[in-house]
Amino acid sequence: MTTFTTATTIKGEIGPLTQTVYDFCAAQGQVLAAGVTRPEDWEPMSRYLAPDFKRVGAYLEELNYADYCDFLTGWAAGGTRFEYTEFHISEIGDAVFQEIEERHWHGEQFIRKNVIAVYRFTPEGKIRHLDIYEQANDSGDWIKDAAKEVMEA
Repeated sequence: MTTFTTATTIKGEIGPLTQTVYDFCAAQGQVLAAGVTRPEDWEPMSRYLAPDFKRVGAYLEELNYADYCDFLTGWAAGGTRFEYTEFHISEIGDAVFQEIEERHWHGEQFIRKNVIAVYRFTPEGKIRHLDIYEQANDSGDWIKDAAKEVMEA
């Protein structure tokens, strides 16, 4: 039998899973601002992730936590600057849906893309799965190369 989870109310407060997404994104931002030189630099994110964490990216790359850190290190290499604007966020059942506009600067390159990130959680409130869906005219070769390198390793 198929079950459906619906959102039927709007609250003026942040839900616990949404707060975890915000904390996870803040940890990523702090690491990036401090300067990334190796995959271990991303360790502050780990407190928000389940041991069996998996990320499926825009290029259908499937990454566990170690692979994700390798990917992020390649993405950040060369002084990548990143920011985003959140348009909508919804917490429904064990999931958070975050709709954002991402802006990436890498040397002279600038990339803008629309992204929906879907976070799935364990009963303990840890992120167990992250799916990335994007719309973009250009995803940035350095981003695609970072994903490809991790998948080929």
